[in-house]
Amino acid sequence: MHPLLKELSDIGIIPVIRIDDPSDTLPMINALSKGGINCAEITFRSEHAQQAISDVVKTYPEILVGAGTVLTISQAEAAVKAGAKFIITPGLNEEVVQWCIHHNVLVVPGVSTASEIEKALSLGLDTVKFFPAESSGGAKRIKDLSAPYSTMHFMPTGGINPNNMHDYLSLPCVDAIGGSFMLPQDLVDAKDWDAIELKTKEAIKNLLSYRLIHIGINNDSKDDAVKFAKILCDSFGFKLYEKPKSAFAGEGFELLHAKGPGDKGHIAIYTPYPERALYQLKKIGINVIEETITRNKKTNKINFAYLDLDIAGFKFHLINPDVKM
Repeated sequence: MHPLLKELSDIGIIPVIRIDDPSDTLPMINALSKGGINCAEITFRSEHAQQAISDVVKTYPEILVGAGTVLTISQAEAAVKAGAKFIITPGLNEEVVQWCIHHNVLVVPGVSTASEIEKALSLGLDTVKFFPAESSGGAKRIKDLSAPYSTMHFMPTGGINPNNMHDYLSLPCVDAIGGSFMLPQDLVDAKDWDAIELKTKEAIKNLLSYRLIHIGINNDSKDDAVKFAKILCDSFGFKLYEKPKSAFAGEGFELLHAKGPGDKGHIAIYTPYPERALYQLKKIGINVIEETITRNKKTNKINFAYLDLDIAGFKFHLINPDVKM
């Protein structure tokens, strides 16, 4: 995977931005970044696009900024000159795609049919924008298309919102979604950047969907683990599940046969997208312990990883739905 696509995938959500007032550019990008999204697709649906891209690149070099709604080679040239790191087109314009390939610029063209996917493959591409997503059949259509074109990845845009975003992001072939749902026009018009920051934080919270799965408690022996698990089951009506290395009291308490990570035990946190969670956690100084990572054999996605976070003697790890109790 192209390094820029890997970063866009880790972020998960690409804000699609139209700049109508140049003075909005930097405060809007700042609000998105503070909210947890440090990328942007600035569309050429506005005459201010080139200048906006340039302003972002100069002021916020850490932001991964690209150009969207690129229709011509001249627009692609202007975007790259301004500092755009990637080009996104609404359709598969072969001339624009070939220009980008020739100039080593990441390009993600829009498609909505099998024929267009085949054209993208013939041009050497492995990632396309599915557009307009909802009106072209939504996540089900992408799932259907991914069956014969198993090597193709998608970045759907169009009609995606917090209510349907997981329909798309849960598909292994979807790297990221594009949308403007964290940038409602009334808030942009009001220049309410604090509210946009809050909307962005809500989008990331929805994306990661953290949830407590279980608490793991260290024990000195298997006998102790089973004994204490039975006490919890008898006391609260939980069901006992005996595992090779632990005993579960219901699904909420894991009594380990021996001491594991953490002086007292561990706390398991669910997220559907561990890679994206690790990307966000790293920004606040919480890192993965690399040697603890396990992956799904089919998708190669992370399904388990310990963090270098320890609170009151409990180590934390992430777990996703691929790991069954």
